[in-house]
Amino acid sequence: MNAVIIGCGVIASRWLRTLNADPRIRVVAVIDPDLTRARALAARYGVPRAAATLTEAATAGPVQVAVNLTPPAAHAAVTRHALRAGLHVLTEKPLALALGDAVDLITTARTSGRVLAVMHNRVLDPQFQPVVADCAGRSGPLAVTADVMVDLADPGFRSTQPYPVTTDLAVHAFDQIQALISAAPVQVCCTETGLPFLGAHASLATMTITFADGSVFCYRGGFTGPGLTTSATGTWQVHGTPLDPPVSAPDATPGYQRCITAMIDMLHTSPADTGWPITTLRSIALLDAARRSAATGRPVTVAAVPHPPPTPTSSRRP
Repeated sequence: MNAVIIGCGVIASRWLRTLNADPRIRVVAVIDPDLTRARALAARYGVPRAAATLTEAATAGPVQVAVNLTPPAAHAAVTRHALRAGLHVLTEKPLALALGDAVDLITTARTSGRVLAVMHNRVLDPQFQPVVADCAGRSGPLAVTADVMVDLADPGFRSTQPYPVTTDLAVHAFDQIQALISAAPVQVCCTETGLPFLGAHASLATMTITFADGSVFCYRGGFTGPGLTTSATGTWQVHGTPLDPPVSAPDATPGYQRCITAMIDMLHTSPADTGWPITTLRSIALLDAARRSAATGRPVTVAAVPHPPPTPTSSRRP
């Protein structure tokens, strides 16, 4: 399948290395409003074309897949445009900033027979898998804490994005906590405070999430200076009732590689409809509620994920 990459920021190199190593997909163009950046990325990875828009890139030949690597605020609009153009979409997290947009995108993909796959790399990280294995043997409710502090060499879009930690860092934790606690999230209390003396992007966020089974998740994350950094996975602690589960050695393959490979697998699986993605939608419901809590200074109820619409009868177009 021929693919185009939309968005040529720092993360694009990671995607291109993995995509170029998979013979099932060929990146035929990179797209960015900054053509200088797009041309530099194309030259670095041997991509035949750089373009400013998807329409321009599509004139060079057939394209089946769009890879959405734009800033989070643009994700919903870019994904919607690509789906309406008849393309499968692989997108960086988050799928959207609002639950309503996420439901609309997934419904659009299902009814048009297109694959819509979202990056969930931190859940698959080898450093996080022992935590998942441990929780598999615990009965709830659980008390879980996480500390994730990252020092960014290149802040990119985060310097102008509202609530950058909540939107671009904690979104990983929204995926991860669902691997530990299966109950539905009920309420989020979130604060995020900028640290302009460390950089335009620097910020600290704290949040507490309660769950229907009584479990509680406390998260502290930040884009900070080197004195506060943790690993990208962070430090996780779980308190509950242990049942001594066996812990196997995790796969050493980085989570992002495993996730991108799984996305490509989906492109070659028929039918395109892979079910109603409860985990993805709950992550967006948490993100939506956390952003509203940070904006208002009040706890916010997490919206319930809606039931899926009837299974579409349309078949996937090639």
